[in-house]
Formats: sequence, C-alpha cells, structure tokens
Amino acid sequence: MSARRMASILNYQEKFYFNLGNIKNNDYICTYILSPSTITIAMKHYISLLTLIVIASLSTSCTHSNRQNVDISHIDLTVKIQRFDSAFWAIDTNDIASGMARLANDYPGITDVYLRKVVTFGAPDDELTHHTYRLFRRDTAVTRLYTDCLTKYTDLSDIDRTLTDAFRRAKALLPQLSTPRLYCHVSGFNQSLVVGDGFLSVSLDNYLGTDYPIYQMIGIYDYQRANMRREKITPDYIVAWLSSEYYPNPHSTLLDDMLYHGKILYATSILLPDVDYRTIMGYSDSQWQWVKEREYEIWQTMLGTRAIYETNILTKGQYLNDGPFTLPLTQESPARIGTYTGWQIVDSFMKKNPSISLAQLMELTDYQSILSRSKYNPKK
Repeated sequence: MSARRMASILNYQEKFYFNLGNIKNNDYICTYILSPSTITIAMKHYISLLTLIVIASLSTSCTHSNRQNVDISHIDLTVKIQRFDSAFWAIDTNDIASGMARLANDYPGITDVYLRKVVTFGAPDDELTHHTYRLFRRDTAVTRLYTDCLTKYTDLSDIDRTLTDAFRRAKALLPQLSTPRLYCHVSGFNQSLVVGDGFLSVSLDNYLGTDYPIYQMIGIYDYQRANMRREKITPDYIVAWLSSEYYPNPHSTLLDDMLYHGKILYATSILLPDVDYRTIMGYSDSQWQWVKEREYEIWQTMLGTRAIYETNILTKGQYLNDGPFTLPLTQESPARIGTYTGWQIVDSFMKKNPSISLAQLMELTDYQSILSRSKYNPKK
C-alpha cells in the first residue's frame, strides 16, 4: 500500500475519531440542535443538525385541545427504527469486505451515505474503507462511544410506538407523503440526522443525556446539551422529515422563514399530540414561561424595527438559530424566538381559518397573506 493511501487512511481521525483528551472545539463536533433557517441536505437531502431546524413550540394560545383528533384505527402501518448502528459495529474485522456488502444489502441508501458523507471512509466496496474501518474499531475512544450508545439504547420500542402513531396520523392528514425508512447511526457528534432518498437516520450519540460526561469534556455548550436527550429523538425525526418534504421560499424574508418553520412545528405538534410543546420547542419550563409572558413585547419589537422584512441571512439567523439567547433581545431570552413566534402566527391562522386542512396549510407559501389572515395579536 502506498504512503499516500496510508496517509488517507489515517486521516479518518480528522473526520470522525476524536481524542477525548485533546478535543475542545472542532468543526466535526455537532452543535446539535435544530436551527430552522438552514437545512443542509444531500442525496434527497442530507441534514447536518449543526444547522438544522429550530424545533420550536406553540405559544400562550396553544393548548392540547387545539391538536386535531384523527381516526387512525383503520391505518395498517407499523414503524420500526432499523439498527444500522449495531449492524455497522458488528462487522467481523476478519472479513470486512463481506460485512460491508451485507450492510449495503440490508441497509440500502444509508450505508453509502454514512460511509461517504458522515464518517467519510469511502465507498462500501473500497479497500481503503475496509482498512479505515479496521483502524476505527481499534480506537478506544470510538469503542467507548459505541458501547455507551448501544448500552443506553438497547430498546427503542417506546420511540417506535410514538413514531408509528405519528406516521399513521400523517397518512390520514398528509396522504400525499410517503413514510420513510427509519435508521439510527453513530456519527461521532457530527451529523445528528441524515435524510436520504426515502430514509431518515438519527445519530444516537447526540442523545445520550444532558449529563453525559463526554459532552462537556469536548466543549459542547450548556444550551446544546439541554436538548441532547432521549425525549428529543421523536420530534427531531418528524421535524427533519417534514423539512425534507416542504421547502422554504428562496430569497426569503425573516417573516417567510418564521412562518415556514412555524408550519413545520405546527404540523409536528399535530402528528405528535402527546409530546409536550416545550419538548418540541426545545425550551425549558423557565424559557417557555419567559416567552409566554413577553409575547406581546417580542412581537412589537419585531414590528417596530421592521425585522420581519429583513433578508440578510445573519440578521435572520439571530432570530432563528440556536444559541444561548436571541441576540436582538436580552440575554435573558431563549434562542430561536423568531421560530417560536412563527409557530404562534401559524396557530392563530389555523384557528381563524378552520376550513383549511393541514395538507393545504403545508402547501401555502404566501407568508404575508398568512400573517394578515392570522390576525395575530398577542395580549399585553
């Protein structure tokens, strides 16, 4: 083997492997939580949760009675997350070529995307990939991470049940959409969620619990760790799926982006009626209370500064992206207030226009019209 190819093999450490004693901040550590303004997608879409969707929530006007009652008793559909993570880890290092071939056959789509785009080893049938995998399996840090993931997530049946209910509701309310295959993987704190042609895969190592010691060790911030927990897996699947099926307007204003993500989150709350709004939003109880008490002031600030008509991506990101707070407001504010407000506007719109179905809502792209017809006017 040439020195160049060997160097390429060893370079995998820069792509996936992380030295627990040395890494503090690097580009491959996922900032995990959804930032609604930017969904990066490859193949059918490839989502890096370093920039994903602000999983936002409904507002003061939102109550559980507002979620639609849907008869799904007649829908024959069962959803089960396929364990790509454990199959990948179980490949026999004495016969990696055969193991990779079986993996590609048993887990179509995800195998190639994972090997090329997530861990960047290469093609499943490439000798370089097989050598890299062998080194990968010998790594003690990687072994610890996989062991922790497989131990923490030995059973996904509770998540399967919730997703089965969600996709049954989707069959009834959004019948034009196809149910994707669902996988899980380990990314080395990189892509939290991958969306491909007909499949979704979530990275379990980004959901090991807010107190998982390695998160703090490698420099993941408190506001990120707050949502790196099991309860977020189901809404993250649904938000990512909807975001891959419905696209934001090009050359959008902040208002456009707010209401686009508001639609996604409104639909998520309908498909997951038993998931608390705070969990969908990714807010703590105190953060939720903060935005509820200040919804009028927030909206007046956005109107007064004409922020909703901004097209500058950096300015929009201040209202939509994840972070310790929403920059144009105070440091006591939670992040992603633009998405929260967008959700409230969409909720108000649906209340004022009860004849509009969820499927019709998701196709609407005239966001100025939605705002006008919503008659959104939070109380002082």
